[in-house]
Amino acid sequence: MSCPSFPALLWHKFREPIISVFIFVHITALILWVCPPFPLYWSILPCFSPYISQLGFWNQWKMFSHPKAWNSYLTANVIFSDGTYKVWNFPRTDQMDCLTRMYRERYRKWANEYINEDKYDFTRADAARFIARQFAQGNNPPVQVQLVRHWSFIQPPAGMGKPQPLDEGTYTFYRYLLKPEVLK
Repeated sequence: MSCPSFPALLWHKFREPIISVFIFVHITALILWVCPPFPLYWSILPCFSPYISQLGFWNQWKMFSHPKAWNSYLTANVIFSDGTYKVWNFPRTDQMDCLTRMYRERYRKWANEYINEDKYDFTRADAARFIARQFAQGNNPPVQVQLVRHWSFIQPPAGMGKPQPLDEGTYTFYRYLLKPEVLK
């Protein structure tokens, strides 16, 4: 019968405390990450940030706060040099199967949480150029891209609040005039 090695003895003696500390740190990090900010939040969070970010556990509190009272989606009108146009649809999860939805969620977030929001208006020109390049083949190049916001209000359950207007809204919130060198 052989004698266990020194590292094996150490592991056998300290494995329960080590695993307990790991579980405690992991649960504390996850709870801290999703809770709303409190007075010491910004001084404690940097200790856990590398662990959460590197392992992909990150999330933001805004996911749980201030739900919107409307559904929205984006389209783009691509206008060509001869005056015709085509509509380009941003990804919409309601038109995808479950597997595709998992792979394309980041593109929906790109549209609805960045391009659609005024505080990220610097992303709109790049989005317009990307869309225009999808139609750049042939002798009828795109000359303008219009980003269009569509929305409809979510109705509250019967007896649970004031009904919203039933009509849908549409608004062209950005126009980008294309230069020929952009399409190359």
